[in-house]
Amino acid sequence: MDISIVITTYNYAQYLNQCLDSCLNQNVSDFEHEVIVIDDGSTDGTKELLENKKDVRLRVFHLANNGIEAASNRGFTEARGKYVVRVDADDLLKPDYLRVMSASLESESNFFYPDYEIIDGNDKLQECIKLPPFTKEEVLGRGDFLATGTVYPRSLLQTIGGYNTTTRNCGLENYELILKLIQNGVEGIHVSRPLFRYRRHSSNISTKRLNDIIEYGQKLFDDYHIGKYTTNQYHPYKLVLA
Repeated sequence: MDISIVITTYNYAQYLNQCLDSCLNQNVSDFEHEVIVIDDGSTDGTKELLENKKDVRLRVFHLANNGIEAASNRGFTEARGKYVVRVDADDLLKPDYLRVMSASLESESNFFYPDYEIIDGNDKLQECIKLPPFTKEEVLGRGDFLATGTVYPRSLLQTIGGYNTTTRNCGLENYELILKLIQNGVEGIHVSRPLFRYRRHSSNISTKRLNDIIEYGQKLFDDYHIGKYTTNQYHPYKLVLA
């Protein structure tokens, strides 16, 4: 197995089928992939939707609700691929995602991430985000790092221990993982193509709990002795901190 796509979902039935189709219907023939769905205790018809989705590449696990960190870690544990990418259930992979990304996966000592498009709750394109080449300084100044679309070698996730589950739904679980990686000398490789669609809407955790997320960000920076928690122009939802 080359790559495992881990979809985490909690009460996102309205978007999940579209997300699943985007992950399963990739324009690639010589790259083996699986799709793992971790349903974190949804109560909105997600279970029934998944029961009707038939594909040999699809594996589904239903958990009691315990937060996105624990759900994602379960997906990482179940993954069989050499590489792992998480996709939030309201986001979409573009059809050429696997084909383009697979050509860049040349190391098990780096993580990999592409550019992306922002869409709204009705699939309307809002903006195309072109990220800069990787530097530690830029990522430390960004203030967040999207989980969707970021590829990790599974061996690297096993070594680093996955997401921190101490704070449930902290809103910065993927950024915390990235900080941990780069503080341990791991570098990212940027793929300069918009390869996924990030959905920004009023139900995003990042929208609903903004003050808590900022407070958690400063805690992370204190823990890693980085200084003041900051953001820059590449922050996923344009958070500006004074």
